[in-house]
Amino acid sequence: MNASPNLISYAYRQAERFMHLAVREPTAVYDARPKAPARILVVAKDRQGRTVLADQLKSLGLDPLPVADSLAALNAIDREAPDVILMALEGPDATVYQALLRLAVAKLAKRTRIPLVAIMEQGGENRRRALDSWLDGVLHQPLRPEALYATLARWLDLPPPAGQAPDEPLPPPWCRACIDVDIQEYERALARQDTLNMVHFAHRAKGAALVLRANQAAALADRLELAARGYAPLPPEEIQRTLAALKVAIARHFD
Repeated sequence: MNASPNLISYAYRQAERFMHLAVREPTAVYDARPKAPARILVVAKDRQGRTVLADQLKSLGLDPLPVADSLAALNAIDREAPDVILMALEGPDATVYQALLRLAVAKLAKRTRIPLVAIMEQGGENRRRALDSWLDGVLHQPLRPEALYATLARWLDLPPPAGQAPDEPLPPPWCRACIDVDIQEYERALARQDTLNMVHFAHRAKGAALVLRANQAAALADRLELAARGYAPLPPEEIQRTLAALKVAIARHFD
């Protein structure tokens, strides 16, 4: 049955009354500009070390912000709001003042929720211990590009390494670096008895091992995760044995 002209007119008048209340979809805005690369604050006293690290970051499509000392780093955190901070622990601080400045950088990074990663030379454990509870990661010299990539990938949406297609899997050394970083961070959490991060990094290591089809390594990482969660507790010596076996299983998988 067809609607009468009067009924149609009435419906139209009623609709007009509520038109101003209708939800209007915003006009679509398309921004074709490429996303700016992540900014990485590099704190390193050695000029050559800063240059080498800056070049490595550029090769990963990142924007390095190199500074020579902790005071400059404090200013840069405030002005530039970097995405990650890399701090080289190059040697003993000459004065208490310098040590306090380094700690101030760590505290400001934590307060502003910027990940802070230490870059350590051999024998730098004592300098790291003073900052360890403030750090989000640790890298060791000589710094390998794949280890740097794996660490930064925890917080950043990184492009593939230079010369690699976006849909190509990471080469074996880069995959190995990713799982090594997770195990290293699990060990740091274990030393601090940081249960939350023990669970987190054991779970990450298990996931990486499953992706790599390293089934034995995945089973060992799962054992560490269950122990950290309290589902299947292990005595300390058994945790250490399981961790050592996990490292061996990963090495065998990549050999």
